[in-house]
Amino acid sequence: MNKKRLLLNHLLAVILVSGFFLASNPVNAAPSETKLITVMNPAVREILAPRVDLTPRLKSLEGKTIYLVDMNYEGIGGTPVMGEIQAWFEKNMPEVKTILKLKRGNYASDDPELWKEIADNKGDAVIMGVAG
Repeated sequence: MNKKRLLLNHLLAVILVSGFFLASNPVNAAPSETKLITVMNPAVREILAPRVDLTPRLKSLEGKTIYLVDMNYEGIGGTPVMGEIQAWFEKNMPEVKTILKLKRGNYASDDPELWKEIADNKGDAVIMGVAG
């Protein structure tokens, strides 16, 4: 290793160690009068979430019902993307029934009524769209 690189490595080590001590030993820090809050650690845990198998792929779409679910990503009442997909199916695969639905709330909220409707109507497949 050349001298310049060795010097840079030592300098970096000194900066890192100095920063650690300054951060862990604050100088002139006044005690807080406010209540503390709990913060969740975003680090990945070693325990994996339980895995759920995907539904097997359909052999054919002929005669099937496909729900086209607009996830309402922008919260503005949907986008034309899922309507375009529905129009494509009507033109190219008329034997496939498509039902276009806008999910309630935004993309992150749950919509149990919609999921129940899909299950009760025996939707064979769902295409969920997040588009802008």
